[in-house]
Amino acid sequence: MNNQYDWSKHQFQQVEKKIITDQDVEKFKKTKILGELLTFLQSLIQSIQHKKISQTADNQKFQHIQQLFQQLEQLLLKVPPIQQSMRYGNKAFRDWLDQIGPIVDDYLKNQLPENLQNAAVELRSYLLDSFGNKQRIDYGTGHEFQFFLFLFSLFRLGIFTEQDYEGIVRLAFYKYINFARKVQMTYMLEPAGSHGVWGLDDYQFLPFVFGAAELIQNEDGILPDCIIKDNIIKNYKAEYMFFQCIDFINNVKKGPFHEHSPILHSLTNLTGWEKVCSGLLKMFQGEVLFKHPVIKHTYFGTIVEFK
Repeated sequence: MNNQYDWSKHQFQQVEKKIITDQDVEKFKKTKILGELLTFLQSLIQSIQHKKISQTADNQKFQHIQQLFQQLEQLLLKVPPIQQSMRYGNKAFRDWLDQIGPIVDDYLKNQLPENLQNAAVELRSYLLDSFGNKQRIDYGTGHEFQFFLFLFSLFRLGIFTEQDYEGIVRLAFYKYINFARKVQMTYMLEPAGSHGVWGLDDYQFLPFVFGAAELIQNEDGILPDCIIKDNIIKNYKAEYMFFQCIDFINNVKKGPFHEHSPILHSLTNLTGWEKVCSGLLKMFQGEVLFKHPVIKHTYFGTIVEFK
């Protein structure tokens, strides 16, 4: 199916998890949908290359999704963390997750045109699973990927088009990342499937990919060895997502950067942001798309088809 497909006559269905075994991961590698997801990701990357965040104009097409995060944040204030002995995994997170359903449903009703209202049955699951796991009270790259699939689904349905690639990254995905961090910090979510110091980051992955793309041929002469320089981080975090990511890490982790984030520190040895971006993209495939403990939680339906 391409973007010319008439989704208004489509039969949507409840999504389900299809990747159970390691053999299923191998099947996933050969699916048509994987190629479409990677093509979509590459298009998003290209849309923001050597572009500062401030160069992205506001766009009314993203008004509904931005209002969604505003409403979810208001709910965050109404469901504060509870007093408990454990520092991580605040159980109030479960109460917050239990209450976001009606907000998500109202958003989808407003976001989808009348002839695509039935698509909500598939889209809802991706959104609800984008903020963390209720039982484990954790969050990781798999949850981030569910939101990516949600954006991909809106693109497939024609809600967003090729002209919206830049906005999808800056006005939707970045809004999501900023909000997801607030959820993480409010309820002190456990990192899901973290590799400890040998992971890229405890929670996120794609913001680093997009952040590296922004810095390709940047006009400020910023090289990869600058990611550990405090003055560069402070002066450029508003314009480049990569430095927002580093700043967030520096605020939540103690000790020398090369000790708590050796993978990120190793990027300072690379000569250009093209290599950083391409290297992180390969790592994303290995550590998220093809990593069984991560990708097994992914939902598939008729928009994101497992075939």
